[in-house]
Amino acid sequence: MTASKFHWSLSVAWLLCWLPLMARTQPQLQLLRAAATAADEVVVGSDMDHVVLLSHSGEAGENWMGAETRMARITSAPWKVKMPEVWGHVPQRREIWAAAGEILHLDIDPAEDMAVMTGLAEGKGRIWLSARRRGAPDSWRQPWPVPALLDFAGTCAFAVFDDHPDREGDLLVALRPAMQRGAETLVLAGGQWKGGFDIARIPRRGGYGQVWLLDEINSAADEMALVPGPDGGGWLSTERLRGKGGIDPWWCPLIPSGINLTSDSLDALLKGHTLEVFCGMQPVLGLRWKATAEGRAVADLSSDEKGLVSLDMLKAGRRYIFELEGAPPEDCLQATAVWRDPTGAVIRRWSLDGRTWRLSFLTALPLGGWRTATEDLSKLPEPQFSGPKSRWNHPDWVVFHRVGKLSLTPRDQTQLRALAQHLKSRPEDVVHIVGHASPDGNPQANVRLAAERARHVAAQLEFAGLPSAQIRFEGMGDELPLKECPPGVSCPQGELERSRRTELHIRIANAAIGTSMQ
Repeated sequence: MTASKFHWSLSVAWLLCWLPLMARTQPQLQLLRAAATAADEVVVGSDMDHVVLLSHSGEAGENWMGAETRMARITSAPWKVKMPEVWGHVPQRREIWAAAGEILHLDIDPAEDMAVMTGLAEGKGRIWLSARRRGAPDSWRQPWPVPALLDFAGTCAFAVFDDHPDREGDLLVALRPAMQRGAETLVLAGGQWKGGFDIARIPRRGGYGQVWLLDEINSAADEMALVPGPDGGGWLSTERLRGKGGIDPWWCPLIPSGINLTSDSLDALLKGHTLEVFCGMQPVLGLRWKATAEGRAVADLSSDEKGLVSLDMLKAGRRYIFELEGAPPEDCLQATAVWRDPTGAVIRRWSLDGRTWRLSFLTALPLGGWRTATEDLSKLPEPQFSGPKSRWNHPDWVVFHRVGKLSLTPRDQTQLRALAQHLKSRPEDVVHIVGHASPDGNPQANVRLAAERARHVAAQLEFAGLPSAQIRFEGMGDELPLKECPPGVSCPQGELERSRRTELHIRIANAAIGTSMQ
């Protein structure tokens, strides 16, 4: 080994030994410096290419109506933006939404034809929902308050829909309680107030009936808004974090779910869950539904003599689309669908009208990993499919995955960000990322899963600022189960668990490809 390679080997060994320490000191948030000033800037939206901000030069309080709307273009990474420019678009006010007061902010979920709006009335912010009338794209229904906030004595600000996979339709809301004798009237499903405005998740599952405070990112300061970003993270608007003054926009690498779900709960069947359709007050009998998940038909379901459709064979943790087979009854062009749990409690209601009835719902809310999207910011190439090669026998680092999943633990994500920062200072180095699957399951599906895992890890490095020119990735399928882990890596006990992994091989550009850096 040459002297340069020997020193490179030592630097890799030093990095891997210190990664856990670097993980503890890695900041959770990164300031959007080009967008931050001494004024108040609150991120209220994003279209993957831009960040939309409200900028208020004075003491805004709850009244942001006079704020200036600006747009900042996202550059090479989610937390890097070009200087914002004034942008004239404002939410369109509709007469039917007058009950919501002065509409400060509006977000629309086009997949569900739903709108969530922040309205100001009597000095308080309130969150309202509205639904687009079927078959009438420019017509909306009267707004109604979020059920979980009906008895909320405080004020709200800047609610948006979460659009990440497995969490679509959840509300991300900034809430501040009105403390009365040291207690708040709102009953929380989870979390504790930290002070000021805190960020909460209100899940769509359960009919927006529960509030989960996101303790991981809340503080004694004001967190005014949280807008989803491209890779599982988002833009958090907060103060008192050594920014440039006022409320500043920050990049948050991971939006927490606020909900503790185990793999057992996600794999459980929906025993005792039912779906029922009512025409007026009467259940509709003889309906047949086709249930699909991830674009594939998974079940044909029929209502029984009481009008109930059993969901016993469906799994939690998946998103299902229900399509009515055949036309709706001619005498029932307006109906209501109701999904109940085994206790009879209503999970969700839908309004059905027109000639096509279609339902979409999530049965659980896991915090999913980053997903490939045609509109994402990644400059990574398509994954390679080169087949097993002995040169990949000695990885420098390994991360492990759950069965069938891409997602990484927060610790793995933090370590990957630390690795990206280290490799950025060594532009001659290349990281080869190789995804693997365990030998159980369909071999062709395992090839795709292995490639997706490799791309997922590659994207974490790229979004952490590592140039795509330093990244190579490919999927190996299930033909190379892992026998032992490299030093410093916590290795699962079983061969199947060890094999569900993504390996990182760090090489000097143009070096002999068979040289191990361990």
